[in-house]
Amino acid sequence: MKKLLVLTLLIFSACSKEVVKTSNCAVEATVRNLTGLDGCGFVFELNDGTRLEPQILMYCGAMPLSSEVPNDPLYNFQFVDGKRVKISYEQVEGASICMVGPMVKITCLTEMSAQETNY
Repeated sequence: MKKLLVLTLLIFSACSKEVVKTSNCAVEATVRNLTGLDGCGFVFELNDGTRLEPQILMYCGAMPLSSEVPNDPLYNFQFVDGKRVKISYEQVEGASICMVGPMVKITCLTEMSAQETNY
């Protein structure tokens, strides 16, 4: 009985994953165009080289749009290779064909001004 209890605890503790969340649009990133790689699109590359694959919500159907759509920071965002931005994100479950980094839901996004960039 004790072995079963220990085994059960080990299984459940191994399944728990650390959820990555950031806030306040404080994470600097650069938009990268990876459309040349099989199954890839635009990603956000952090200053340490980590790439984040944004979860892109599909907007299908007739009007009116759900309330989630206009509140999505990516809804009107213009993806341009090299654009500097500040983001907040939550890591989400999911997989992609591209597989260059974790899938994330962007919760905040602002474009950086020329004075803010380090270039």
